[in-house]
Amino acid sequence: MKNNPPATTGIIFLCIYAVPKPLTKYLPGMKQMITLIVLLTFSSVVTAQDFSVAGDYLDYINKQQENISKRFLSYTSASAHGKRAKKVEALRMKLLDEVQEARMNISGMPAFKGDKAYHDTAVNFMKLYFNVLNDDYGKIVNMEEIAEQSYDEMEAYLLLQEKVSEKLQDANERMRLAQKVFASKNNINLVEGKSELGDMMKQVNDMEKYYHQVYLLFFKPYKQEAYLMEAVAKGNITGIEQNKNALLKYAQEGLEKINGIKPFQGDGSVTAACKAILNFYVKEASEKISPMSDYYLTKERFEKIKKEYDKKSSPTQQDVDAYNKAVNDMNKAGDAYNKSGQALTQQRNEMLDSWNKAVKSFYDEYTPRYK
Repeated sequence: MKNNPPATTGIIFLCIYAVPKPLTKYLPGMKQMITLIVLLTFSSVVTAQDFSVAGDYLDYINKQQENISKRFLSYTSASAHGKRAKKVEALRMKLLDEVQEARMNISGMPAFKGDKAYHDTAVNFMKLYFNVLNDDYGKIVNMEEIAEQSYDEMEAYLLLQEKVSEKLQDANERMRLAQKVFASKNNINLVEGKSELGDMMKQVNDMEKYYHQVYLLFFKPYKQEAYLMEAVAKGNITGIEQNKNALLKYAQEGLEKINGIKPFQGDGSVTAACKAILNFYVKEASEKISPMSDYYLTKERFEKIKKEYDKKSSPTQQDVDAYNKAVNDMNKAGDAYNKSGQALTQQRNEMLDSWNKAVKSFYDEYTPRYK
């Protein structure tokens, strides 16, 4: 992901953002994109080193953070989007080992002339980082599959990711302040330059929050349409009507809300793709699904007429005419059902394909990359 950290401050953070994969039954082409940016500290074994000089003491902790940040960002920028959370499970376990090693290395450092504040802040940060990777991210991995089951589960899944990012941003700020205090106490001049690493963290967090709010506007009617298609497949007329009305409501609400979302850095491609598919859902619910409901109503009438007709050993001409009309009505309703279904499938696939392409392009364009 983009940008390179300067040597002014060591920033450690974990940012997770996701393009969660909706139900593959209804969206076969969708890939879940979960990108994990992890910037933590890494070091070789602490060798016998003189930590009596304040600058060296400060520099040692900072360099541990900076070295692993650069190394891991290189890996992340080379990694393709689209990996599911469980695919990075091996990486998470490796990171846990590295965080633990870094924590032990810093723990092995002495307090600086009796002052343990900066030392202890760095150690506590490593503990927090370990807990985030071990506990919070473990929950994210476990929530991934159930997130697809309902809008509420998806909302909780995305919210947890944002909370994890916020937790680590708070920890980053504590590290930054501890560094400034240590430098001030020991007459070290810190150059407060523009932090590329900090910019990268902000970029990813901004992307995460922006995309999540758009994605939830997409996912709610998307999931509702899945319920509608299930009702259609079962021939459940009551279910079709209920889910059709809910789909129309959610799609219209989404269109109202998305107008309040500003383009991301001037780029409105994702919101435009979301609007397009929401408009498709509105049209589907208000117009295109009717032939399917009509088919099942016609089928009910036909079956009743056929049942009565079959009971008669000598049907009258009127009975024959009524039966033939019911057959013709059934055939017409069936043709309308098939045409509507085929058209909806084609349009749906086109809309979802455009959505997926817009999301992929968005992440390719705005995900920070480190070379």
